Amino acid sequence: MSPSYAEIRVRTHVVGIERLEKLRWRVSVDGRRLFTFCSEARAREAGRLEARRLDFVANDAVHRGARFP
Repeated sequence: MSPSYAEIRVRTHVVGIERLEKLRWRVSVDGRRLFTFCSEARAREAGRLEARRLDFVANDAVHRGARFP
């Protein structure tokens, strides 16, 4: 059995996986709560994908010359 909360790093982001109930897991990326899943594996994968998506969006904005507030 895994602990009730775990963090993994994906590039510059921190993905948090929290066990709420037996079959309920909450995902957060950089402290923002995002999704709830019924398996830990799906929760981890969703967190990784969201972290990669955030990196892609930030990288795309930099290459297009957008400025961050």
